[in-house]
Amino acid sequence: MGISERQFDLIQEAAKILMEDIRLTLSEAIQLITTCIKLELVRRNVTMEVLNASSISDRTAFTRAIVHNVQQKILENPNWRAKNLPGSIEKFYKVLHRSWIEKP
Repeated sequence: MGISERQFDLIQEAAKILMEDIRLTLSEAIQLITTCIKLELVRRNVTMEVLNASSISDRTAFTRAIVHNVQQKILENPNWRAKNLPGSIEKFYKVLHRSWIEKP
């Protein structure tokens, strides 16, 4: 999966939220996000390039799937807890979604 510098910055920003709210390490947060992105790309049989050129609704659906997958992984791991998981996930979603609607 080739990612642009913009996408890398986005992953780092999203990872910071997971680090602050869920208490993941930077490595754990980046690994979690990239794994969920890779799995969703395979599931949809698309590349980041195709996704970047797709409609906003397709990108939003992709983002929602990533956020859902990250949330499920957090819930499955007893070592990762947040006082306000729904609030943390909402912040995480906003960071990911913002990148799709902003111009590069």
